[in-house]
Amino acid sequence: MPIIAIEGPPIADLNVRRKLVSELTSAAARAYALPEEKIIVLIRENTPEQVAVGGKLLADLR
Repeated sequence: MPIIAIEGPPIADLNVRRKLVSELTSAAARAYALPEEKIIVLIRENTPEQVAVGGKLLADLR
């Protein structure tokens, strides 16, 4: 089973989240010639307090 893992900022809108996983699932199912039920999508959300760039938290760069 293919696994798609996405990391990024939180997605507040549940409908946007649904559309994201639906479109990723469809694309992977086509690419792998598998049924959509075989595709796993993991969303890992990172708040600005959990991510640093250049040694500084994103929360501090805002």
